[in-house]
Amino acid sequence: MVGESIDGHVQRQRSLARAYIQQLRAGQRPEGRPELGEWEAVVQNIERAYEKSHRDPGGLELVIDALMSQNQALAELLAPPPPSLDDVVRAERSQAGYPELPEDVCLPAEMGQQACRFLEVYERFSRAASPEGYDDFHVFCGVWLLSVVAARRVYLPLNMKRIYTNVMIALCARTSLFAKSSTALVAKDVLYAAGLGYLLGPDRASPAKLMSDMAGNTLPANYAELPVEKQERIRMRLAMAGQRGLFFDEFGKFVQGMLKKGSTTSDFSELFLTLDACPAEYENSTIARGGEPIQKPYLPLLGSMTPANLKENARSGADFWTDGFWARFSFIAAPADQYKDQPLDARELQIPTELVATLRNWHWRLGIPDCQIEPVREEVAGKGAARYRIVHSELPETACTITRDAYDAWRCYRSALKRMLVDFPHEDFHGSYIRLPETAMRMAILMASLENQNHIDMRHWAKAQELAELLRKNLHELYRQVNCSQSLSDVARAEDEIIRKLGYLADKGVASITVAQLKSSYLKAYSLKDLREIMDSMVRAGVLRKEVTPHALSGKYSLVTLVV
Repeated sequence: MVGESIDGHVQRQRSLARAYIQQLRAGQRPEGRPELGEWEAVVQNIERAYEKSHRDPGGLELVIDALMSQNQALAELLAPPPPSLDDVVRAERSQAGYPELPEDVCLPAEMGQQACRFLEVYERFSRAASPEGYDDFHVFCGVWLLSVVAARRVYLPLNMKRIYTNVMIALCARTSLFAKSSTALVAKDVLYAAGLGYLLGPDRASPAKLMSDMAGNTLPANYAELPVEKQERIRMRLAMAGQRGLFFDEFGKFVQGMLKKGSTTSDFSELFLTLDACPAEYENSTIARGGEPIQKPYLPLLGSMTPANLKENARSGADFWTDGFWARFSFIAAPADQYKDQPLDARELQIPTELVATLRNWHWRLGIPDCQIEPVREEVAGKGAARYRIVHSELPETACTITRDAYDAWRCYRSALKRMLVDFPHEDFHGSYIRLPETAMRMAILMASLENQNHIDMRHWAKAQELAELLRKNLHELYRQVNCSQSLSDVARAEDEIIRKLGYLADKGVASITVAQLKSSYLKAYSLKDLREIMDSMVRAGVLRKEVTPHALSGKYSLVTLVV
């Protein structure tokens, strides 16, 4: 036990040393150096080089290369680990029309740790509340939740421009397999538990009705007869009438209607497009009768849809990709083979009080505008009729600040995505890639405002870039799904995928794989039983080889001949 304890301590110091050096290589010196044992002297040399190079990654790399040539242990410490099956899976997906970020723009995963405890707690809770939800759905529903509560009250100034925190997110997956609605409703439940449900707009409304509501100048006809608590809720809604979060459970059908000229929802595209920039005031007399102006409009959106909703309008080369509207959406597209079979537990799950308290405190800290509903008496047909005047105070706004390191990292990420556009064989991704860095900055603002007194540092940007890269991956997945062929039969398609996967893995040094590994990493849409039957059939046909080992009693499969 003592030997194991010492060995574990040494391994922990080794991991800490590696993580610490990697952060220095990325241009970020952590606050305080952990106990590094035998690595102390080496790390001190690298720290001195870091300071002398004025945090220039290029100069520091020259020093580290020289140290590794003299110190075999350091070279082994910093050597990349051999690829695992997961690494091969990620690499394959990155090559399927999804270009990797340049190494000098990539940030260590540990750099974004502790950027936002709220999102960590929320994601854990959401996974428990909606266990069959696609993995990426959870965190982005949490981002939308924060965007709703921020309500245009925090921003980052960039010269004369202000970056606000509104996001428009579409959960995109096949019907019933990925718990789109259930996962999104978790965010709504948390919002209502915090007593902030009045920040949401209606589930269904015409553009004219939504704009009228956001103008905040109308009371229900029976306002005077309502109970005091309902009157208070109306007052709170009117205080922030121009800032509304939207959730569309059937967003796909909504989109199809919006794309039809002359439909009752066709004006939403112009509304969403314009309000994404958060103008100081918005007025459109062609949509809203009377042209009621909306002060400081803000409209974060969350919707759920299926790839089939987009196939007619989002094929390669379609205006869908280049008209500027859809480029402002963040699509989360679940691969068809990554569904989960995980029913709800037979217990009651409580919303963590930490989530509720954090949202409430942040809401109050950002400032709530005052709204007074003042009664006015007037004579109508000889009788006194109640009439009211609504008096609004201005929505408070707070400017964020950002460290130089975080700002430079944002610039590098922005430049890297722009450079990628040159190599694409089409322009379908141009709008999305250009806007993705701003979306990332919006998420960084949310995290910094919530938990770091409105100051963005490197951990917030690192986490925001990590989330932005998830959005970029999902964009390519959506594009693939919308443009993929559906002509092969299920069995023939499975055989084709098995051959391609095993051939690819063999080229990467993974000679054989079990059925369970293949399903877990690639073909999740198939059952183990079906996959095993198909692969055994391919063994009998001489396409695959099956080998039973003490560690794989059900057999490991490898490719005998490549079928093109």
